[in-house]
Order: sequence, then structure tokens, then C-alpha cells
Amino acid sequence: MQQITPERVLDELAGIAFADLSAEPPPPIKVADKLRALELIYKYLGLGEGSGAEEGVVIVDEAPTKGETG
Repeated sequence: MQQITPERVLDELAGIAFADLSAEPPPPIKVADKLRALELIYKYLGLGEGSGAEEGVVIVDEAPTKGETG
């Protein structure tokens, strides 16, 4: 019996999430399975709500004026 570890679970989820459904023969994985696996990985990585992801990054694509340099 193999041990259940976070790494093993994540590897299994990644295998489902990134399976190539156009391969011949196609793997026995549905699109819904892929989406659920991606959702679980997303949450595991802390990319969901409450992770601080709401903090935005502002990128200004303008050259500073004379008064703003320095």
C-alpha cells in the first residue's frame, strides 16, 4: 500500500488536469474531471478567494512628466 502524501495527491490531480483529451486513444477522463482537478489545484496553491489575489497591480504605461521625475 502506498502512502497518501500531498505530493502524490497533487501529482494525480495534475495528471488529470493536464491530460491530453485529443490523444489517441483518448484517456478515460472527461472535461468535467479536468475542470474539477484544476479547481482543486487552484485552491491548493492559494489562488482563490481570500488569498490576497484581490490586490491589484497597477501598470502605468506613460513617461513621467518633468514635475514627476526625480
